[in-house]
Parts: sequence; structure tokens; C-alpha cells
Amino acid sequence: MDFAESSDIVLWEALQQGQEKAFETIYDRYFERLYEYGMRLCSDEDLVKDAIQALFIKLWTNRQTLSTTVNIRPYLLVALRSTIYNQQRPRRNAVVVGLDQAPEDFLAYFSSESAYIKKEQIQEQQQQLLQALNQLNARQKEMIYLRYFEELDYDVIAEMMNISVKGAYKLSARALQSLRDIMQISTGALILLLAGFRKY
Repeated sequence: MDFAESSDIVLWEALQQGQEKAFETIYDRYFERLYEYGMRLCSDEDLVKDAIQALFIKLWTNRQTLSTTVNIRPYLLVALRSTIYNQQRPRRNAVVVGLDQAPEDFLAYFSSESAYIKKEQIQEQQQQLLQALNQLNARQKEMIYLRYFEELDYDVIAEMMNISVKGAYKLSARALQSLRDIMQISTGALILLLAGFRKY
């Protein structure tokens, strides 16, 4: 289904049902507004872009426990503000506003046959992601692993890799761009793959 002309209400309901195209449409529709707002909160472009990506990963992971009726734009702006604020402070137990509920088991909502098909699709996508990851250089692969698989904060990664925090943001941005170029997919689709890889 093409969601390009769909209302936010339709998009949100489709997101909750796990429709990836709806997720990608929300990402594409609101990225520029979120980026502009983020840059007003923080002058570090890499941090802002990473915060947006982290926000959408959390949105997809927790899609089944999101509020049923939401005005998407203000919801995302509030969540982005919280994400940026959390990333600028030392690591602690802070959570993104409105996205603090634990995700439920995705496959529980499918019949056994559709669950099997979904699993096959996920495995194929993960294989494609692994092949793309293996085309990155060693430091880019390490960055993706530490950030998106181990979910470490940038200050921790910077210390581990002996680089500055700003350098860690830049390395992450370059690695993600390389993955997008190799796989020829949108940022929204790549975020889905990274989030799915962690979940499965």
C-alpha cells in the first residue's frame, strides 16, 4: 500500500500494525522538521541525526505499545528533544518521553504460517545487512556493532575506540551512509533493518 497521501491517523494505525511502508512514510514526512528543530536545540549535526535515528528505532521497536491516538508531529518533536537531552548528558537510566514501554513479542500477532514467512523474510534481510556490513572498513564495522548491536553510548564508544565523541558521531554517520549506498535503501529502511536485527 502507498501511504504517501495518507493521513497521520492512518499512518499511525498502520505503524502499530507493523507496516514498514507506513514507518518509512512517517520518517520521510517528518525528518526535515525534526532535523530543523534538533539543530535549534543542538549545533552538532551528527548528534542530531543520530538522535533522530535512535528515536525512530525506538518508535519501531515499541510500535505495539504506542498510544492509540497521537498527533504525530508534536509527539516526535517532544521525543526528539528528550533523546537529544539524554544523549548530551552522562549515561544514566533516562528514557525517551512517550516511548518507555517494553516492546511485546512481534510474532505473537501472526498465525504460525505467516510467522514462518515473516521469519524467512527477516532472515533474508539480515543476510543482506551482514553482507553489506562486511563491505565496510574495520572501524566502520566496529562502530555499527558497538552502537547498534551493543547499544553503547557515544562517550563509551569513543573511549573504547580511542577517538573523540565528535569523531565517534562522524564515524557512525559515515558507516550508515556507506550501508545505505551499498544496499541502495532509504535511511528509514536501514533503521528498520538495524532495529530488526537487534530484536531477532
